[in-house]
Amino acid sequence: MKTIISMFAMLTFSNLNAQINFTQLDHNNVSAHISDVGTYFRDYVNSNKGYEVPKGSGRSAIYSTQFWFAGKDPSNEIRLIQGGSTTNADVFSGPISGLGTYSDPSYQSAWGNSMWEMCQSEIDIYTTWWEACNGPNSNAQDCANATTPSTETLNRIYSWPAHGDVSLGQSYYLAPFFDYNSDGTYDPGDGDYPIIRGCCAVYMIQNDAAQSHTYSNTDSLGVELHFMFYQYQTWDYLNDVTFVDLKAVNRSNTNYSDFVSSIYVDADIGYYGDDYYGCDSVSNTMYFYNGDNLDENNAGYLGYGTNPPALGIVGLGSGMTACAPFYSGASINEKWNIMNGLQPNGTPWLNPNSNPTNYVFSGNPNVPIEWSAMGEGFPPNDVRGLASFYHGSLNSGDTLTQTFAITFAQNGNNLDNVNNILNTSNEIKLFYDNQSNQPCNGATWGLGDNDLIHFSVYPNPTNGIINIVNESNIELNIQIYDSYGRSIKNTISTNNSTIEINLSNEPKGFYTIKVVSGKEVQFFKVILD
Repeated sequence: MKTIISMFAMLTFSNLNAQINFTQLDHNNVSAHISDVGTYFRDYVNSNKGYEVPKGSGRSAIYSTQFWFAGKDPSNEIRLIQGGSTTNADVFSGPISGLGTYSDPSYQSAWGNSMWEMCQSEIDIYTTWWEACNGPNSNAQDCANATTPSTETLNRIYSWPAHGDVSLGQSYYLAPFFDYNSDGTYDPGDGDYPIIRGCCAVYMIQNDAAQSHTYSNTDSLGVELHFMFYQYQTWDYLNDVTFVDLKAVNRSNTNYSDFVSSIYVDADIGYYGDDYYGCDSVSNTMYFYNGDNLDENNAGYLGYGTNPPALGIVGLGSGMTACAPFYSGASINEKWNIMNGLQPNGTPWLNPNSNPTNYVFSGNPNVPIEWSAMGEGFPPNDVRGLASFYHGSLNSGDTLTQTFAITFAQNGNNLDNVNNILNTSNEIKLFYDNQSNQPCNGATWGLGDNDLIHFSVYPNPTNGIINIVNESNIELNIQIYDSYGRSIKNTISTNNSTIEINLSNEPKGFYTIKVVSGKEVQFFKVILD
């Protein structure tokens, strides 16, 4: 089993940045290797895959991931940010700065490591201690009873990259923070603290302008990139999910047309040579699954064995506009075409009915009549995919944002897990739309010794009628969502009562029950057959 590294480390390479900064985000059932080289979930230090799930198993589901950004400048030339490796790069540490400042020792000292780790439990300890000892209602007794933050926690909070150096051409506001006294300046001594999502997060600031693009070999866009990788620790599907928030800010003086962003995934599920790719435009999901029900050990890679899992990439926020397989060796124009929903040569993809489509293999492999790589009889292989999001223009000063959820399912055979991924996608959309800013109190979302909500559902599966038994001594708000995330029923359950829900007129499939009381939320899945 590979060693799990939980602290930042640095290793010297002969690449543009001279060193790679990396960390391991392993707060839930996933251990995700994150570095600032421009390719994520790839462990360059050990030349190994870096997305281990289940954590501690030695098995990984991703070989590498990149975030691509492309647009056309006023001369109609394509400019592309593709990522980086240990030898070539389009992205570099730190924020956009003034000309001539990137090589300055002060810039290198401030931004040579552009990654910051933070857990909500650390923030909670700090804010409780600060209120007790320094806040407007502080007193000696409360201060004596408060837990004093560790030196490491204080260092993390005080070093949070909230601001850039305006005198060097950097933006004043960078990483998000809570401004206790609303003075516009980050100062933890005044009660300010970082704002993160999830229970633990890694924040990263990069740019594409510090040096020439040697990965894509295009001109720079002058874009500043902010990433937040984060995880929740729960008892449900979220325990197998890694989220990524990204923000791209055009800090150049150039306006770009037809701007598009993409997530590239080389998803080696255990052994890399027996996988398939698919996409579902309804749920904004690109997914990968094993070609049969045995993922064997092969070529030095540890397979998942029988009932191998599936992996999903869910686009949250803006809708996915293209989804296609990707093969190495493409030119800039070919990459641009794929990002914009075309074949590499610029002609449309055609589905089995000869209709143009932006979504390749958009059918469920569990349904023989639908369009899938398995159904077409293609042999499983080493597959990669590119899910893209068209944004229109990105003018000087504009900002685009996007969130991704990387999901994992291993609750049945190889095809069952495709359905599990698609069902999870809809649950994640509900969570993101309604609860993704849920505080992670005690470093754990959805857990607790004093949960208020207690309910049961029967029968499940059902042929139409379900009974929801409120076993709590509180009023519950109950909402029913279909597999597309649409709310179809909403009702209130009073103390210790049973509510009957009739789904007889609804299509067969999966439905999600969302139960809410105050800030506490629970989800339950039911099957209508």
